[in-house]
Amino acid sequence: MSASDDKQDLPPLPSGVMATDPLGEYWGKPVADLIQLESDNSLASEKVKERHRIFALLLMALVARFWNGNNRGPVGIYPQRAKQREKGQDESADVFRYKGDLSLGSKCDPTGWDRYIGHNIACLAVDGKGEIIDFDFNHNDLFRSSAEHAESRMIRRIFSLGNLMDDWKTGPPLPKKTRAFNLKDVTIYTSLESCAQCSGVMSLGRVKQVVYLQNDPGAYRIGYIMYNLAGREDPPPNGDSSALAARPISADRIGLPYLERLNSSYRKFCGQMESAQAKNDANGAYYLSSRTAAPVFVTAITSFLCTDTALEIFQEGAEAFRNMEASDDNDLDEAVWTNRRCLAGAQRFFEYADVEGFRGTPHKL
Repeated sequence: MSASDDKQDLPPLPSGVMATDPLGEYWGKPVADLIQLESDNSLASEKVKERHRIFALLLMALVARFWNGNNRGPVGIYPQRAKQREKGQDESADVFRYKGDLSLGSKCDPTGWDRYIGHNIACLAVDGKGEIIDFDFNHNDLFRSSAEHAESRMIRRIFSLGNLMDDWKTGPPLPKKTRAFNLKDVTIYTSLESCAQCSGVMSLGRVKQVVYLQNDPGAYRIGYIMYNLAGREDPPPNGDSSALAARPISADRIGLPYLERLNSSYRKFCGQMESAQAKNDANGAYYLSSRTAAPVFVTAITSFLCTDTALEIFQEGAEAFRNMEASDDNDLDEAVWTNRRCLAGAQRFFEYADVEGFRGTPHKL
């Protein structure tokens, strides 16, 4: 059958959809085309990729700093979290106690928090100049809501800061609109590929782009699909039009190795869980409330992001952030900070968050 015959067999466009709309343009194309992006010329610049790495590594350091894997409670047996046990416990005990925010110590409460208030999924917002706006975590458990994802919380936070006339820069002002009416200069850095909820909120907020550290199989590349189908705004005089949805950028595109490491480690975790469940092997389980309790086997990505394996990857990113150096020259817009200045700001922000920051609270230097 010819391509023209295939096209003739397509159902008609839905009512209200024009052939010239993005959906109309993709109507007769394979699904694979929906997750293909046109070339991103900005990533041809090593300076731009270095800048993305600064903030992506800062995000990893923040996730490691506020790590809490107690999604089944702080007491029990987590075979995949042996390194997160509190020290000094009897190895033959019926249950163990596990640390909450692992990095708490010299500067804060040395006991740490053990209450699990949300997944180890976080995001960071940065304006077009290179100044950090804020960071946030997923707080589904705390609010008993599936609408408290990190990116959604972050966008709501930015608009709140703008409405309070905060001095964080969220983009150039629009005529007769408040400064935070849209976030066209804002980049979101997220530890996990954004879902439909967060992609939609970022689209409504007009976020420029989103850099992610790990793929989420349950997101079905929705950020790519939305970017392609959302269309473009009318170009301003003597300017280029911009997308009506955030452009997704995976960590490997900016020269970081963590995307494939997290992806492959998660695949391995799923395989181990499935194999252990088939054998009813408690030693390979995710959780047991006691040594004699029925083992719990899970393949959820949020549970993988509680394990020692995932934590070690984020700790490596945190170490890379601490040892990072950045260039001082700037081939970008004159109003944009140099990467060295961005790195210095990122380091100061981490120092602040290390002492004053908590999951889900507004942060300002």
